[in-house]
Amino acid sequence: MNPASREQRLLDKLKGLRDAMDRIEIEEQATLAAIAPRFQASAINLLHFIAFHRNNHPGLQMAMREAGLCSLGGCDGHLHASLSTVIGVLQKLEGLPAEPPRPSAAPSSLGGQALMQAHGERLLGGQLGEEFGTRTAAIMVTLPALATEQAGLITELVEAGMDIARINCGHDGPDVWNDLVALVRSAAAAAGRDVRIAMDLAGPKIRIGALPAQPGVVDVRPQRNRYGKLLQSARILAVPTEGAVVRPVHQPEGALVHRLPIRNEGWQSLTIGDRLRARDSSGRWRELTVMDRLQRGLLLSCNQRCHFTSGLEFLQEGGPGKIVVDDLPVQEGDVLLRLGDRLWLTSRGPGQEGEAIRGSIICTVPEVLGDLQVGERVLFDEGRIGGLIQEVHPGAVEVEITQARPKGNRLRAEKGINFPDSRLTIPALTTQDLTDLTFAAAHADIVSYSFVSQATDIEVLQQELHGHGREDLAVVLKIETRRAFLNLPRLLLTAMRYPRPLGVMIARGDLAIECGWEELAEIQEEILRICAAAHIPCIWATQVLDEMARHGMPTRAEITDAAMGARAEAVMLNKGPNITATVRTLAAIVARFRPRQPESPRHREELLSCLAFRLSDHSCPL
Repeated sequence: MNPASREQRLLDKLKGLRDAMDRIEIEEQATLAAIAPRFQASAINLLHFIAFHRNNHPGLQMAMREAGLCSLGGCDGHLHASLSTVIGVLQKLEGLPAEPPRPSAAPSSLGGQALMQAHGERLLGGQLGEEFGTRTAAIMVTLPALATEQAGLITELVEAGMDIARINCGHDGPDVWNDLVALVRSAAAAAGRDVRIAMDLAGPKIRIGALPAQPGVVDVRPQRNRYGKLLQSARILAVPTEGAVVRPVHQPEGALVHRLPIRNEGWQSLTIGDRLRARDSSGRWRELTVMDRLQRGLLLSCNQRCHFTSGLEFLQEGGPGKIVVDDLPVQEGDVLLRLGDRLWLTSRGPGQEGEAIRGSIICTVPEVLGDLQVGERVLFDEGRIGGLIQEVHPGAVEVEITQARPKGNRLRAEKGINFPDSRLTIPALTTQDLTDLTFAAAHADIVSYSFVSQATDIEVLQQELHGHGREDLAVVLKIETRRAFLNLPRLLLTAMRYPRPLGVMIARGDLAIECGWEELAEIQEEILRICAAAHIPCIWATQVLDEMARHGMPTRAEITDAAMGARAEAVMLNKGPNITATVRTLAAIVARFRPRQPESPRHREELLSCLAFRLSDHSCPL
């Protein structure tokens, strides 16, 4: 018996994939029965996409290219129809009779494009274009609170091309939000444009709690050139706490003067030219010179860096005079962490009920501590500091630092904490979110759902929106944790049960922390592909043209990133003093860049979210 030809083996593999796609429709009948009618075809195509990539053979797409066939790399939105077409071509090449067409509710190529067009316009408005080839990405802009005070800023943003105004509920409050909404509605009406308002729920922000305050310090430095040569002595205005601050007569215009409170004792006998010595808080000898005597204080100079702390006493050389530093305001506390250090992350701090662990830091969402396990990672301050959990106790976990700079990193209050390996059970909707949702339901067109990670999170939000009578309010799922990424297909299928407009935001900042910077590129591509398969519009977010928005000039990498983001249905910009020019630049970029998915052999063939579909523990690392 002759071995099967290369084309026949390829045909058998493709038929097996199509059979898997047909089977998953049967296996997920209950899921499909709950899908809203407008999302039925999209849900079927998403399931086909999952089945294809759960059963895909390594190297299959390369083999299809070598055979001169479409590799299906750009066919995610109409996979079943495109696969059947390729199978038909192979059958002709093998001289086999054509199969009768199979009835299927899956979309055709044009049908998939039409669904993406329709879903995109429902969420984002009409900027996607009336024809498939004219679509451009919508531009979402985060509004600063100062827009309520800067006359014409929102009007300029609308005229520059802003399609969606984003209000971050993590900042400001209803008074500011109400003013922003009114300004956006007015500017959009004047321009004759449909500008949507998106309100971003903050979600459960897990952060470092307050740290013990530290003694105040005044750090004084002289000015030196790059070779270390002294250019200008440090100037210090030493004034008794109860004395008035007087500008020195002989002080050069524009020179920096450090104000130092001193006690009203011992300084009165000092005159111009007197010198005083002491060890500063670093333990080094330092010398001060009296440059000028004021009515209520002294102007001093110092040629070396000097650290002043409360109670520090400088004595006059050869005389009775002295100055004593008065009480300085305490400063925000911090913790220096080095490799190998251990610290306790707890639910209690000093002065709270129960016994606090010495040297511990507080977690602002203590409920998460009960979900943590030994060996799981903990990341602080946007991943700058990392550690592994060594011990778990009720209300406290011990963490060993495994990632820090050679000289250590300082950790301060309010810095974020991430648990990328942990299966957290805290709800995505906080008490504050429920309050903010009342405002959003009354004023917004879109609500962005932060830290959504499981199907129950979506059901809770839908119930709340139903209670507010907003069945038309669009929902954007923010994908910002590894668990949410792995659960994305199930999250979409759950959200598709409801007919309201639906979208996905790639929150790349948190994703990079959770999944690692080296994986971000592949993960954001995978999210784009899943959304294409589900015909759900996707928003490319975090640090797009950020340097330009803040400083007026984009980097080359930013331009490339913005062009890559234009493959999504919307691109989000953060606020900055140059935001209007940034909107114009982004509008020009997205107008030139239209393809959604360039067919490329560099696409990852094993899609993690598809492999994780229907696993019992979607938080497991793959």
